[in-house]
Amino acid sequence: MATLALRQNLHKIAELSNQEYKTAQFVVDFLEKCNPTSIHQKIGNTGIIAIWESKNFDTSKHKTVAFRAELDALPIPEPNNFEYKSVHNGVSHKCGHDGHMTILLGLADYLKNNFDKISQENNFNNKRIVLLFQPAEETGQGALQMLEDENFQNLNLKIDAFFALHNIPSYQKNLIVCRENTFAAASTGIIIEFEGLTSHAAEPQNGNNPALALSELTTFIYNLSSKIIKEKKNKDFVLATVVDAVLGETSRKSFDDIAFGVSPAKARVCATLRSYLDEDLELLSQKTEQKAKELAKNYDLKLKISYSEKFAATTNTQKSVASIKKAAQKLELNYQNKEKPFSWSEDFGQFTTRFEGAMFGLGSGTNTPELHHSNYDFPDEITQTGINMFVELIKS
Repeated sequence: MATLALRQNLHKIAELSNQEYKTAQFVVDFLEKCNPTSIHQKIGNTGIIAIWESKNFDTSKHKTVAFRAELDALPIPEPNNFEYKSVHNGVSHKCGHDGHMTILLGLADYLKNNFDKISQENNFNNKRIVLLFQPAEETGQGALQMLEDENFQNLNLKIDAFFALHNIPSYQKNLIVCRENTFAAASTGIIIEFEGLTSHAAEPQNGNNPALALSELTTFIYNLSSKIIKEKKNKDFVLATVVDAVLGETSRKSFDDIAFGVSPAKARVCATLRSYLDEDLELLSQKTEQKAKELAKNYDLKLKISYSEKFAATTNTQKSVASIKKAAQKLELNYQNKEKPFSWSEDFGQFTTRFEGAMFGLGSGTNTPELHHSNYDFPDEITQTGINMFVELIKS
């Protein structure tokens, strides 16, 4: 199947994080035709690992190189009217994971006919190649799900070099973008819930309304980034963004559902905390928690703090970045060293905290809609470049 048809078929069956059942089956059906040594399914829920291994491979002596793609899509309705539009209402591939999977499947197709050949030509008769398809990248859950799965651990992969790519709008097509150290930011969602006591709106003194705590915490989070930068004289990136603030019941769907006769007991503030360094993310969390506890005590409120969508910083090693740059030069591709990390987060960071490796950007066009935009669609012109880069990384 040509890569264009592959990508369009994957786009059509877009599925949310940890619900990628059709997508995973599609990937497995294709991989089975590519003669891998083994295929392992349902790793960390819907995750898949395909392995090509030399006959005399010995984990203690020989090298393993791995590549990753993501299975999941986003909860974004698709306005596009092309033939391969997502068949699942409100779910679509607006981050390009359909393209990333296509690149990895294109690599699998290449290995089908060339694994033995390139082994002989490049003097790595004893090497193992791993293609990993992870679930739930968008929610920051999938990498850990796979890493913590007993079935993954029993494979004893001992990965020596782990690579991934991400298409990057606003950069020229086929440009390779990379940097050492932090490539993409660490981030987490923090959820803070206050609970007081309801009363009649005409008698608020008989209850305990958390409105002031909500207001003060929202203002605190809004100013937190600049405060930390000033205190630490921090030149690195830190950001705290309030993404949700609700007073009263959260299930209301319209103004008609608001209980104007009730002084509410509950309030909720949700924020995204983001930084280039994991240690700065921890500092953002600590200060936010500390302020929430202070307000709960001052206003005699119950407090609940929880976290969601935790992403470690994606950190590139010097050795792996050098390999990426060398591969780009060999393919005569333009290469750009990015001065600062990307401010968005990537679940690949869980892998780079454990294995030597790196992620690089693949320019997807200066006129391409941005990631997560409803009109975004992965540009198929860059697919072969992604495949070629991975092949070159295997050879090097």
